[in-house]
Amino acid sequence: MAEDVVDLIEAAELPLEQVGGKARGLGRLVAAGFPVPPGFCLTVDAFAALPDGAEDEEDAGGPGLLPDAVARARARWKTLHAPHGVAVRSSATSEDGATSSAAGQYESVLGVRTFEELLAAVGRCRRSRHSAGAEAYRGRIGLDDEAPAMAVVVQAMVAPAWAGVVFTAEGPVARADHLVLVEAVEGLGTGLVDGLVEPSRAAFSRHEPHAPAFSTSFGERMGESAGRSGPLRALVRTALAVEEALGGPQDIEWALDDDGLHVLQARPITAAVPHPTRFGDWVSEVPGARWARMSICDSWLSDPLSPLFATTLFPTLIDRWATNWGGPTELRRRSPLIPEPMHGTVNGFAYLRFDFPLSRHPLRTLRLTARWLGFHLSRVERRWRGEVLPALRDGLERARDTPLADLAPVDVLRRIRTVEELSARYWAVIGGLAWHWNTSEWLLEAVLARGGRRTAGMTAGSLLVGEERLAHQADRALERIAAADPAAEEELLREYLERFGHLVYSLDPAEATAIDDPSMLRSVVAGRRDDGEPGTRARLPGSGGDGDPVRRLGRGPLGRTRLRIYRWAHHWSGVRDEALHHFTLGWPFMRAGYLELGGRLVRAGLLDADDDVFYLTGEELSGWVSTGAGDAHWRDLVSERRLRRQWQRRLNPPDVVPADARIMLFGTDITSLALFGVERQEEREDGLSGSAVSPGSYTGRARVVHEIAQADALERGEILVVRQVTPAWAPLLARVGAVVADVGGALSHGSVVAREYGIPAVMGVRTATSRIVTGNVLTVDGDSGTVRLLGEA
Repeated sequence: MAEDVVDLIEAAELPLEQVGGKARGLGRLVAAGFPVPPGFCLTVDAFAALPDGAEDEEDAGGPGLLPDAVARARARWKTLHAPHGVAVRSSATSEDGATSSAAGQYESVLGVRTFEELLAAVGRCRRSRHSAGAEAYRGRIGLDDEAPAMAVVVQAMVAPAWAGVVFTAEGPVARADHLVLVEAVEGLGTGLVDGLVEPSRAAFSRHEPHAPAFSTSFGERMGESAGRSGPLRALVRTALAVEEALGGPQDIEWALDDDGLHVLQARPITAAVPHPTRFGDWVSEVPGARWARMSICDSWLSDPLSPLFATTLFPTLIDRWATNWGGPTELRRRSPLIPEPMHGTVNGFAYLRFDFPLSRHPLRTLRLTARWLGFHLSRVERRWRGEVLPALRDGLERARDTPLADLAPVDVLRRIRTVEELSARYWAVIGGLAWHWNTSEWLLEAVLARGGRRTAGMTAGSLLVGEERLAHQADRALERIAAADPAAEEELLREYLERFGHLVYSLDPAEATAIDDPSMLRSVVAGRRDDGEPGTRARLPGSGGDGDPVRRLGRGPLGRTRLRIYRWAHHWSGVRDEALHHFTLGWPFMRAGYLELGGRLVRAGLLDADDDVFYLTGEELSGWVSTGAGDAHWRDLVSERRLRRQWQRRLNPPDVVPADARIMLFGTDITSLALFGVERQEEREDGLSGSAVSPGSYTGRARVVHEIAQADALERGEILVVRQVTPAWAPLLARVGAVVADVGGALSHGSVVAREYGIPAVMGVRTATSRIVTGNVLTVDGDSGTVRLLGEA
């Protein structure tokens, strides 16, 4: 039997050297029952050897087919049902292999409708193996310089509504946390595979029910959501079946028409697929709503929220905050000015509503503004010191009365809810305090900038630093531990944690605190011992040898004005320091309570680990507490939610959703007020930009820290690159040369500490932790808000 022209299913049984990688792969797909368009293969044996003196097919002329092969190809052509023409594609013996794909290196010809066109297309495909691009590709990946033998595939085309590629994993070896990545264009997929068209994208779990990892407008258009399944989900299932049949992760070309799904090609994934940050669209789940990552959503919540936090404490915090200026919940719901809900998530990240129709209701806007000013200009400090802070402390003392293990589940949850409400009341009053400390520091900075030579070189940060600040007290406490006998370390560390251990790296209780995991503190102490001078703290900024900087503010009317502003700002700087220090006092209580309930769910056989509880919703947990009944599928649900949150961490959330969202007041764009303290600049080829939050310039080696557990590798003088900086990160700042953060503005706590420490800092960079890698040499310019990438150390 002649084996020069064979059906695709026959190609699956022939040697690779005879049919090439593409034809053999398609044949295996057909044999396994996948929906592959019909076609045939012109094997290597169908082509004549080159005549003497001919270096390639172009010299020989024509397609180079043997006469008998031409006849058999014509017979196959006549029986092939191809109303939309055929595609003629290469199938080199080195193509679509496990180590090299040769994707796009050889020519394909689409829309062939006559046999004469077919013969010409076959010749073009064969000649493409001698192209300069193909030869360069083979040289780069270490293949022989000689062009490979080549078969040719002829396959019926489809007229798709959508076409594209699907990657069944993110690399040559699939992991459980990998995503299935889908890219698609309308119509033929040639523009996509040629890199000429920006595709629509979606990403799905590798595990049933293959839920979308990120919300995308494309996925929603195709009917895909966490609760609904559409054609893309069917594509994912088919793609994973192809992966299983072919024995490894696959890069699959596909098309979707009125007859359903067609698999056009499958090749092994030979290299890591690009990081899927582009696979998340930012689409509001509330139609018409506009969202901003302002206030608590920025530097306090840089990561996606856990389901438990998103449905319990987060809405409680926002409700209490909105009550200050908008009135009680029921009053706000009746107001046409205040949108509901005020809080939400997009791709797991926290957002606040800012689509207030202020211009439509001018009188109501004036009354709302008056309430807002009334709260912020009230005796808010007295309320904080005399009511809110004592109530929080008293509530936490009562929470210590009975060990958690001795309480019934309903009482554990009641205690958690009590602490959540006290913490939310505390957060609400911080909004009023923050207006004062932000305004006073801004005014002091403005006065110093206009002081001429008298105040040259002075900054608000250098003046507002002090030994009484809690951040410096924590720093000195760590120095004392480092200077003490190592045998006393545990006792001194316990005392440190009693005073500072409640400070959090994130407001989400799913994240461990220093009390749960003091490893970062231990690494800081060890690092200071290794430095050789553990008891010597870095000089406080502003305390140079030129005397008290306050004296430089001058005398006379201008000097007295500057001094009054300084004293006002100094007072409120102290308030900020103390208020933020106490804000998270309740977090260890809440986390311990949730972990207690999680442990009981483990013993009930409903969860695998106590911290799985953070991946239940508040309603699910409350239902179990009240009835004792849980869902037997919680284990699978928790596993899926954990993976989705892990995937969402890769994304870079925009400041506003949708991207063109703005706040307009009587024709004036006031959006910048909603993002007060955050300045956005365009990224440059040689670097990044963000908010200039702490002045100065520093060049050094980057240390990217994605999780606090990685902080023990930080070396003195390195540039700390992180997602966010909260009070718990302060012990690290004394070791670094500069700070770069994805989120945060000039008014965030991390920015304030950086200014007090005299460390150059740029925050709100958004893509710092994804674009910078440990070892890069950076120049951080805290005056211009830029970060230049200079190379590797």
